[in-house]
Amino acid sequence: MRRWWVLGLALASLAYAGGSGPRPLRPDFVQLAYPVDCDEAFQTDGCRLRVTLPTVLPDLGPGTWRVLPGPDQLTVIYRASGRPKEVALCCGLQLPMSPVRGTDLWGVTARVNDVQRAVITLGVVVDGQFPQQLQPWRGKRAPPPIQTLSPGTLQGQIHEFTLDSGNKLTGTRRISVYTPPGWTAQETLPAVYLADGAALSMAQVLEPAILNKTAPRVVLVGIDSATPRPAEPQKDLRALEYLNGFKDGQAYFEAHETFVLKMVIPDIERDFHVLATPQGRVVGGFSNGAVWAISLAARHPEVFRGVIALSPGWRPAIQAPDPQARVFTSGGTLEPGFLSTATEYATRVKISGGTVHLVKRVGGHDQVIWQEEFPGAVRFVLNR
Repeated sequence: MRRWWVLGLALASLAYAGGSGPRPLRPDFVQLAYPVDCDEAFQTDGCRLRVTLPTVLPDLGPGTWRVLPGPDQLTVIYRASGRPKEVALCCGLQLPMSPVRGTDLWGVTARVNDVQRAVITLGVVVDGQFPQQLQPWRGKRAPPPIQTLSPGTLQGQIHEFTLDSGNKLTGTRRISVYTPPGWTAQETLPAVYLADGAALSMAQVLEPAILNKTAPRVVLVGIDSATPRPAEPQKDLRALEYLNGFKDGQAYFEAHETFVLKMVIPDIERDFHVLATPQGRVVGGFSNGAVWAISLAARHPEVFRGVIALSPGWRPAIQAPDPQARVFTSGGTLEPGFLSTATEYATRVKISGGTVHLVKRVGGHDQVIWQEEFPGAVRFVLNR
């Protein structure tokens, strides 16, 4: 059986070939149609640095990868299994990886300022095959991970059902509702209405905070989205119903808005006895779902007084909510466009007289970060 220390020796001999010291392992960089390289025109966290790979490499088995942090940069090395044509890094950091000629190694180095405070979920995409498992990487000075429960260990309950909108643009949607441990119909709680059916994923991090009394007891309502197609914007039904003013999407947005206001909210308030006041309703989401939350709160101040907008991305829809609203918004340094939108939104809320908390994380467009921020977001917007 071949042992990985043998591969390590082979790597070392490759790096020191010729007997005159380490031979630089330089990837074969390919010029792309879109900007990824750090240069005078593209200076941002997350851009690609055209540098050689470290000569002291970790032992890697086929199909595995490692993260090597450096001063304000992050290198990822992948050892291929077979002969892939394309390898890319996802998901909190998204960059093409480049092969090292004469080896089965692929690598990429990104600029990541304050890298030791970073939290980045990573995986390697090989010839278009999305990785089966993603792994969060944390710098030495990053915030510690928060407690996350598996769905089977939740003490609270998940209730699932479908609602028919009666509109062909919205159709029938699954609704998932999380009620906290010990909840009964006699307890009247605030409700957080979430895009992308996110009640279960957010309950996994919120419940430990509820039990530790660091977050208030709430009911989470997840509303499933339409089918996302990010590569085809005009066919991306999720974007069409979440982005107010998006080209050819207004009918989808308004149909979905009506569904939420006229069917989902009344149904939840009737069956789960949640607070039926603006102060008792929060709307939230991430990415385009965050933009949807921003739009609903701005268009319907009589309905919502709390907003959780994690990594909002589409700036034309950004409007301030009611001045009495409380807003939590966030963005990452590796998603500069989203961070810029979150910052602008926070500024508009502040100018309008609202109360806002803006969080800037060293990271990207990342589910792990959204989950880590969620309990604090709920606590802030409900002021409890």
